[in-house]
Formats: sequence, C-alpha cells, structure tokens
Amino acid sequence: MDVTMIQHPVGQGGLFSGQLQAGSSVLRWIYDCGSNQQDRLSEEILSVADQGAIDLMFLSHLDSDHVNGVDRLLAATTVGEVVLPYLNAVDYAVAVIQDIEAGTLSGTFLEFVADPVKWMIGRGIGKVSVVRVGGSDKPLGETLSDAEQEGAGDRDADGFWYGWSSAIKQRSVRNATVQEIEAGSTASIYLDGRRIDWSLAPYAHAPTRQQMRDFINALRSALGSRLTRHAVVRLARSQAGRALLKRCYRPFGGVHNKVSMALYSGPRQHLVNRLSQVPFDRSDIESFCDQREIGWLATGDAELGTKTRLQALLHHYDGLRARVGVLALPHHGAHSNFSPQLLVDLPRLHTCVAAAGRNRHGHPAPSVAAAVTAHLGPSGWRHVSESDWSRFGIYAQL
Repeated sequence: MDVTMIQHPVGQGGLFSGQLQAGSSVLRWIYDCGSNQQDRLSEEILSVADQGAIDLMFLSHLDSDHVNGVDRLLAATTVGEVVLPYLNAVDYAVAVIQDIEAGTLSGTFLEFVADPVKWMIGRGIGKVSVVRVGGSDKPLGETLSDAEQEGAGDRDADGFWYGWSSAIKQRSVRNATVQEIEAGSTASIYLDGRRIDWSLAPYAHAPTRQQMRDFINALRSALGSRLTRHAVVRLARSQAGRALLKRCYRPFGGVHNKVSMALYSGPRQHLVNRLSQVPFDRSDIESFCDQREIGWLATGDAELGTKTRLQALLHHYDGLRARVGVLALPHHGAHSNFSPQLLVDLPRLHTCVAAAGRNRHGHPAPSVAAAVTAHLGPSGWRHVSESDWSRFGIYAQL
C-alpha cells in the first residue's frame, strides 16, 4: 500500500492532501482549502481535483484563508464527507469580523457562515460531521480499543472503507446525513474488509470563554436580539453593521481563544518500508532515511503558545506522539501560536512545515524558524509559500 501526503503551495492559507492507494483502490482526504493568494489556490485546487473524488474534507476552522477555496473544489470534484469542529455563534462572529478587518469579506463567505451545513449539502455533500470540542480524560491511544475499531467498518466492502469510532445523533437533511462525532473519535481505515494500520484523528480543544464575556455582551447589545449566526450575518451585510461589529471586537480581539481542529494522519504503529520526500512535485521524488516516521500532524490556527492548550493537545495525542514525523506549524508559523515544547514532546519529529505566503503579519516568524532549525537542523524547516517549488510532501510504502 502506498501513501502520499502533500502540503500544497497556496500561499497564506492551507491546502493539505493525503492519499492511500492499494492497486486500483484509493482513499483520499484533504485538510483545509483556502488562501489569500487566489491564483495559486485555484491552480492547486485543480491539481487536487484532477486526481479524482475526495472521501473526506476536514476544515480546521472558518477563517476565510482556510475555507475560501471550498466552493471551487466542490465545483471541480466530488467530496463524500465534510468534517468540521463544533462552533458557537461567537466563533462565527469572530470569523466574520476578522474578514471585515482584513477587507476580504465576501457574500459567498457570509452565505457559508450563516449555515455551513446547509451550504455544503446544497453543493452535493452527502454527509456533514461535526466534531465536539473538548477531549476525553484518557489519551487517544487509550480511548480507542480494538473492539471499537473493528466494529466501525464494513467487513464485506471491497477496496477502502472508513468508519468513525463514535458517531452520535445522526439526522437526515434533504438527501444527506448530518452527525455529531464525540471528542476523541477517530476514523479507522479498512481495506477489503480488514482494518489497516492507519487512522485519521481530529481534535478540537475547548477554549475558555471567561475572557470573552465583555465581547459577548457587546455583540448582544449591537445585535439587539439573540446572538445567532444569522443575526451576525445580517449585521455584516451593511456598511454600518460591519463598522459596529468591528467596534465590538477591537477591545477584545487579542484575547479570543479560537477553536481550531487539528488532524493526525498516519499509522498507529511503525510499518514503513520506504519513505521519500516530495520536495517540488509528485514526479520529483528523492529518497531519504527509510526509518523516519510518516505521521503528519496538522494544527490549523491552534493557539499552542498557550500552555494549557499545548498540554491538552499533547495529552490527547499521547498514544500517537511517537508516530509524528511531520508537524504543520500552527497559524502559518506565528510566534504567538508556537512553543518549543512541541519539538521536544514529539520525539521522532523530523520536519516542521510553515504554510505561509505573502502577508502583513510576518508569518512565519524568524524566531520559530530559528527554534526549529536549532532542534531539527536546516533540513527540518520547510516554508511552503505560494511558490510552486516550495511544495513539500512525503511518499511511503506500507
């Protein structure tokens, strides 16, 4: 079985694609699909879509530079299931206000934010899954028993199949299924009815809302009604309303604890026969150390510079931390979202990826690049920008 995982050069945003292939059977997934550099994003979307249908699309959060390519992707290929974290009305309000502040707010994004589930089902998605934020008291490796995983798949199915270890509260909407997934649930992968050693494990940490009380009260006062997604979107459609939303947020913008869903893609055991890196494109494969780990941990915009958040994520992935070889740094390599402890507590880490294009925030931070280089050496630092040559990926045979 072959596995290929690639961080695509879309600029200031994110587009990761993964693929398992055994003979003619293929399982494909992506993590985020957005960028502030739209031309590069469009090129990479077409590249991904040309490979065929996508089984799973994970969206870390709703910042436009992580989701503003979803519409184009859905127009170019089919996606079986979309997975996103549970977000409340405050999270949606922050996503809208940040786009207002950046001058990138669009009608399509407002339509999406008003009701993401309805929006995606209207574009042909057959299943939308919402991951509960938080986490089990036990690390991930201890919460998923073999019995749970064996019961998740279709043993009679040919080719690849996946099943969630804990999906609850399913309901039908139009011709689609909407379901909640327990925090700590993992998608186990099956091939010809047998579970294989590969997992897709999302995690969204529940932030504290204590610091946000004044912001929430300001929002409620501005809306003059209940704090809902639709109320925020209605306000954002007028110039006066957008100005009011900005005034609500600016005093508190620095203290918002953003929900951002991480994703581990990789084995639970070390079964790599050959590992290569894909530095520029899929046809240019250079072999390097066979014994490196291939697990890929994507972190979106997680605020891992905060000690409690970092500890929660490391605790959650405790059973998989030794399998992580590639870390996609949080928030495009921002200093405030990074802790050197990440490098220490992922014991077999060999590569850090910073997905950052032209931006006004100084991403990736030189201090982060220096910390990674000091710990992993120059080859351990990968800045994936909008330049095609910056593409980074790995190929392995399992």
